[in-house]
Amino acid sequence: MYALTPNEVAAITGLDERLVRKDLEQGVVTAESPPRFGQEDVIYFMARALFALELGTRERRRLHSMIEGALRGRRQTVELGTGWTLDLATIERTVDERIGSFDAWKAGLTITDSVLAGEPAFPGSRLAVRRVGEALRNGVSRDELLEDYPYLTGADLDFAALYTTAYPRVGRPRAQAAPG
Repeated sequence: MYALTPNEVAAITGLDERLVRKDLEQGVVTAESPPRFGQEDVIYFMARALFALELGTRERRRLHSMIEGALRGRRQTVELGTGWTLDLATIERTVDERIGSFDAWKAGLTITDSVLAGEPAFPGSRLAVRRVGEALRNGVSRDELLEDYPYLTGADLDFAALYTTAYPRVGRPRAQAAPG
């Protein structure tokens, strides 16, 4: 059902991408090369994000194994301890909604060689999605961006931030102009 990259998992769940890669490196989750994460992995990462679970490696492996076993057995919950249960169906719905909304938003982007050399842009504009996502990451306020680009919505800003996390620039950074 899912086949998400580490960056896409980080964007959808809100986890730091380094935590996703750490779990991959420590064998908490396994993936082919290049890494793609399936349903049980994404639900595991979302559970960690939703409940801010700070666990040791052994406990993270156990949690992943419990989620994987429950999903294979078609169980909707995982008992973590006395009175503490993970509702996997709710977590899966949350993941599905986030992925669905993000995919629908991405489908509306303009991607053509004649506009910004194929860099994804907001519909009907020459404004690169990454420009907005990186501006947010660099501390530009939402209000300032909405004032500068009145055709954008709050959802556009949210998804631009997700997009920038899910699909970071590749290659070497552009050279900075020397101060003159």
